[in-house]
Amino acid sequence: MLAVDGDYARLDRMKSAGLAAVDLLLLMAAGENDAPKVAEMLRAGADIGVKDIEGKTATELATNEQVLELLRDPAKARAF
Repeated sequence: MLAVDGDYARLDRMKSAGLAAVDLLLLMAAGENDAPKVAEMLRAGADIGVKDIEGKTATELATNEQVLELLRDPAKARAF
């Protein structure tokens, strides 16, 4: 997220919105198409239905098929 935005403003806004750390990290990982991190956050109990400050879910942020598959079937994160 920092690499894309160039500063911490978006991160600060998401934290201010009251998102749990695990959910915030899931959204960030999904937006960066980071399958290992998405799997880790799912195993840690992240809520796949949580929305970012723009109203998007992790599934809507992701574009990578492997990440989308994990989000569609979070049970697969256990074996990832």
